[in-house]
Amino acid sequence: MRVVTALRAATCLVVGDGIVALYLGGLVGGPGAVLTGAAVAGSWWAPRLRERLGARRGVGLGVAVVAGAGLAVDLVYVAESALDGFIHLLLFLLLYRLYTHRAARDTRDAVFLAFFMLVAASSVTFGVGFLFVFVAFLVLGTAVLLLQHVVAEAELVSPPTAGGGGTVLGLERDLLRMSLAAAAATLVITSGLFFVIPRLGLAVAPLGARLVRMVSGFSDRVELGAFGEIEADPTVVMRVHVTSGGLPPEHLANLRWRGIALDRFDGRTWTSARLERGAPRRGVGGHFDLEGPRGGGPIVSQEIYLEPIGTEVVFGAPRVLAARLRTDTIVVDPEGSLSVPRVMGRFQYGIQSQLEPTDPFATPGDILKSGLVAAARARYLQLPPLPGRIAALAREVAAGSRTAEEAALRLTAFLRSEYRYTLVLGRQTTLDPLEEFLFVRRSGNCEYFAAALAVMLRTLGIPARVVNGFQRGEWNPYGAYFMVRLRDAHSWVEAHFDGRGWVTLDPSPRAAAEAAAAPGPLGLYLDALRMRWYQYVINWSLQDQVMVALTVQRQATTWKLSLASLHLWESLPPAAMAALALLVVAIVILLSRRAAPARTGRSGARLPRFYRRALRTLARRGLRPAPGETAREFAERAGAALPAAAAPLVRLTTAYERTRFGAAALTTPELEEVEACLLTLGRTTRSRLAARLIVGGGRG
Repeated sequence: MRVVTALRAATCLVVGDGIVALYLGGLVGGPGAVLTGAAVAGSWWAPRLRERLGARRGVGLGVAVVAGAGLAVDLVYVAESALDGFIHLLLFLLLYRLYTHRAARDTRDAVFLAFFMLVAASSVTFGVGFLFVFVAFLVLGTAVLLLQHVVAEAELVSPPTAGGGGTVLGLERDLLRMSLAAAAATLVITSGLFFVIPRLGLAVAPLGARLVRMVSGFSDRVELGAFGEIEADPTVVMRVHVTSGGLPPEHLANLRWRGIALDRFDGRTWTSARLERGAPRRGVGGHFDLEGPRGGGPIVSQEIYLEPIGTEVVFGAPRVLAARLRTDTIVVDPEGSLSVPRVMGRFQYGIQSQLEPTDPFATPGDILKSGLVAAARARYLQLPPLPGRIAALAREVAAGSRTAEEAALRLTAFLRSEYRYTLVLGRQTTLDPLEEFLFVRRSGNCEYFAAALAVMLRTLGIPARVVNGFQRGEWNPYGAYFMVRLRDAHSWVEAHFDGRGWVTLDPSPRAAAEAAAAPGPLGLYLDALRMRWYQYVINWSLQDQVMVALTVQRQATTWKLSLASLHLWESLPPAAMAALALLVVAIVILLSRRAAPARTGRSGARLPRFYRRALRTLARRGLRPAPGETAREFAERAGAALPAAAAPLVRLTTAYERTRFGAAALTTPELEEVEACLLTLGRTTRSRLAARLIVGGGRG
C-alpha cells in the first residue's frame, strides 16, 4: 500500500473515531453521526472534486461564508447550550479541512480537531466504551502523525505535481511497528500520569452542557389515581458494594435502599413536609455522624455509585448511622431522609447503617425507650376526610389484636394475601383512588399497597409514614455488588411503636408477582467491567491516590519486616550456601552468553547475505568492524591490511550501501559481480593465510 493512501485512510479513521466519541456522549444523535460519517467518507474523492471545479475557487469561499453565518446564528439562538454550538462549529471546520487539504501537513489539523472531539465528549461520557475510543485514537493518531511526517519529507524532496507525480512511497512493516510501539508507549505514559497527577475534584462540563440524560422512576411523592401500564425499565441506576462483618451481603435479609419518607396525605398524594431540616457537621474522620447504633441489628457499610435519577435524595440501607460524601453539606430531615443539594452527574458516596433485626417483634419492647412527642405523633396520624368504610375495614381486620404490633402485622398480612400486585392500572369507578383500590379493583402497584397500609394504621392510632426507595436489586458475583435497576423502585411503610421505635412493614406481594429474568453471565460481567471503570477511572480521586500510596507503604513495610525476620540463611550449612552461590553465578554466565549471540543475530539479520559472507571471510584474518566504525572506514582499514583485497572489498561495500540504505535490489549482472568479488576476496585471504603458515613453519 502507498504511504499517501495509508495516510488518507488513517485520517478518515481518526475522524470517525472522534464522531463515535461525540455519539457516545450524546452530543451528536444517531442520524447526525451517520450523515457526518458519510461526509467524511466522501472526502476521499475531494481531489477529484477540486479538479472538476478547476479555477472556481470562489465556490469554497462562498460555502465557508454562508456556513459561518449559519453557525453563528446556531451558536447564539438555536443550540441548546454553548457546547452544542461549538460542536457544530467543530464538525464544520473538520469537514472543511478534509475537503480543502492539499498537502500532507494539513492532515495534522484533522487529527487536532478529532482530539477536541474526544475532549468535548470526555466531559459527558462515563461509559467504558470511551476507553476503546481513546485507545483507538492513540493508535490511529500516532500512525497519522508518523505517516504525515514521512509524506511531508518526501514532498520536500520531490513535490507532487498537478498530474499526481512525485515520489511514490511504499508502506513498510517497520513503519507500522513503530506507530504501534509509539501508541503503546503513549498509552502507558498517559495511564501513569492519570493515576499520579493529583485530583482537584469532580470537574463540571463547561458551557452549559447537558451532563447526562435524567431518567425517571424514583419520585419524592406518591400520587394515586394514575392509570395505564407502568413500564418495567431495566436500566441500572445504582450499584452498591456492601461490607458486613456477619453474613455474606447476598444473604442479608430485609435489605433495601431507603430514600425519602412521606408524612402528609391529602386523600390522593403522599408528600413530605420536610420540617426542621438540619445540616450536621463533618466529623474528625471526614464522616457525617448522624446517630449512634442501638438494638441488635447488624452494622453494614455500603459504597454506592448512584446514576443521575433527577433527585437530591441520598439512598442507603436503613437506619443510617454515618455518611461519607464528597460534599461540604448534607441535609437531614426529621424522618431520617438524607439529601445533597446540587447533585450533578454520577455520585459516589459511602453509608454506614444498622439494619433491623430479621423479626423486629421477636423480642419484648423496651419500656424505657421514649415515644414520639405530641407534635410528631399528630403529624404521623394526620388524615384528610376519608370514606368511613376504610376505617371500618381496618378495625375489622385488626379485631382481636392485643397490641398495636399485632394489629399492624394483621393488616400487612391481609393486604399481602387478599390483594393482587399489578403494573396495569385502570380506573373503573369515580371513587377516590384509595377507596377504589380497597373495595373495587383490589389490585395495584406497591404505591397503592403502601398508601393503604399507612392510612389504615393511622385510622387505628398507629403513627405511620410511606417510604420511597429501591429494593435490594440483583447480586453480581463478578463484581461483588448489588445492581439496582429502575424497575426496583419500591414503596413501603414505617410504623412507630412505643418501646420499639420505627419498624418497617412491606404489604406489597411484589416479590411473588414479579418473575423478571435474571441477566446472563455475560451481562453480569460487562456490568462489573463498567463498575470498575467508574471506580478506577471516572471516580478516581485524590483520596483514592492517598489510599493507594498508604497501601503500598504498608505493604513495603510488611515485606521488609518479613525479610528481616527470616532466619533461613543462618540455618543453612556452609556447603549448601556455597553450592547455591555457584548455581547463581552459573545461571548469570549462561544467560549472558545466550544474550550476546541473540543481539548479534538480530543486528546481523539486517545485513545483506553477501556482506555477511565478506565479514566472515575477513574475520578469519582477524579483521572485524570496530564499534562505531562505518562500512567505508572498515573497507579502507581492511584494504590497507590486505592490498590485494582492497578492490573487491570496495565493490562489495558499495553494493552493501545501495542495498541497505538505498532500498535498491541488485540486478542479475550486479549479483554476478558481487559473487566474483567474494571469490576473489576468499582466494586472497586464503593465499595470505597459507603464506603466513609457510613462513611461520620455516622459522620453527
